[in-house]
Amino acid sequence: MSLFLGWHTIAIMFTPVPENNVIVKSFRNLFQPYLSLTGIDTNWDFFSPVGPGWEFRYVIKDSDRNDHTFTPITEVNWFTPNHRWDEKIFGEIIREPGIYGDYFAKFFCRKHAALRPLAITLFLIQEEAFSPQDHLLGMHRTKDPEYFSVVTLKYADCPKDRLSEETNRARSPRRGKRPLQPHHNLAPI
Repeated sequence: MSLFLGWHTIAIMFTPVPENNVIVKSFRNLFQPYLSLTGIDTNWDFFSPVGPGWEFRYVIKDSDRNDHTFTPITEVNWFTPNHRWDEKIFGEIIREPGIYGDYFAKFFCRKHAALRPLAITLFLIQEEAFSPQDHLLGMHRTKDPEYFSVVTLKYADCPKDRLSEETNRARSPRRGKRPLQPHHNLAPI
């Protein structure tokens, strides 16, 4: 165990040192397979933001013609594995709205069925150039319009809510017959 610990300690000590150092070059050749295998051989820029960010949002128009904006990633706890999974899902909606847009439009309409949604619009909020000086001036990259652009991914009419229609029919007794039992389909779209 102590041999492994020594090997690993030396490997992580020499990894961040610039490669133009003669001593480091000889150690680098010896340790390179181990560094690549363990993923230690990486540059330090993974701590900094890589390029402009994006955010997936959608707007639901309810039966009273009011707009309700949702940012679904904020509903997921940052510290759970679901956060990363949902981020990937929203990224796929953004990359391929023609493939995934209809499914998620129906999914979000059913999720907010209490609003009696009429239509949904899926959006991409794309961050534009934002400097540290802008941050110091109190600007916000996703709230101040000069720092982001909005791209409409998909507009769709929400499907009629079959559950509420069947429930209403079940409440009104038909002549000589028992009321219909509501059908609860909990499976995803």
